[in-house]
Amino acid sequence: MCLFQGEEMPSIYLKKSALPSYVARYSEPEHTPSCYTCGTCNSACPVNAATSRLRPMELVYKAKLGLLDELLSMPDIWYCIGCNRCVNFCPMMVNPLSLIQNLRAEAILRKLVHPELPEQHKEVLKRLLRALWHAAEALLKGETPEVAEYWDQWTRTIPSGKSNTLIRLPSDTPQTKAFRQMLQGYGVTATSLSSCFTCRECSNACPICLEPSVFDPLVIFRLASFGLKDVLVLSPSIWLCLDCRSCMSACSQGVKGALIIRQIQQIAYEEGFVAKDFPVRWEQLKSEVYAQYIHEIDNLLP
Repeated sequence: MCLFQGEEMPSIYLKKSALPSYVARYSEPEHTPSCYTCGTCNSACPVNAATSRLRPMELVYKAKLGLLDELLSMPDIWYCIGCNRCVNFCPMMVNPLSLIQNLRAEAILRKLVHPELPEQHKEVLKRLLRALWHAAEALLKGETPEVAEYWDQWTRTIPSGKSNTLIRLPSDTPQTKAFRQMLQGYGVTATSLSSCFTCRECSNACPICLEPSVFDPLVIFRLASFGLKDVLVLSPSIWLCLDCRSCMSACSQGVKGALIIRQIQQIAYEEGFVAKDFPVRWEQLKSEVYAQYIHEIDNLLP
């Protein structure tokens, strides 16, 4: 039965540009056929949450249709910060991150972008993380900074010396014991904090551990093990965690690092170390910081 009165049903032509050579070159499975467009990856993506400029589901869907040329021309594939949240939260084990990484490699191979772009992208990502650290620091001090005004200053300034500062270990007081006990669980889930033996698997797996003075999960876990509550609850670093669970996946001792950080955040909030409106203001500030990051990536693209 014709759906259009008086005219033929239109035909839809899909591009067949996903050449076999593309599939053969990259061995990391993308599992794009398993996607049923639930949108979980879009919700999990921090870049999309902050800017609405990167929708992993759209990339996966276009890959299913074989729209390779269109995908290679999209700036979206360079907006990704490689956090792996889309992968870790996908119920069908689709791997948008591998798809993005493969598309980047293909774009370089076809000389659609400069070969220096990956290194330039990494530098911009470092700038993003520095800006986030300084933005969190300002917010913890009760300030409301203009991101555009402070962007150059923040991105050029590494929080140097933060990880080398001499910290006096607290005595084993009831308060210290209570803090460590609180970090042993998050809700009904045990975090296994005491099982950490500083192997650095978490730091190696963490996608944002590019400059340890900005963010290093192992430093946070060691400070937590020593019961250094006053240092942790006032640290800007704890608010940079993306909750991507990469540290949890990598840890051979089963330490649930992301949950430890979430528990520290909750303690900081509930005990008044941060303002009551801090979570809302932090989300707003992050959106401004990520918008600047997107702007810098756009300036790198042809």
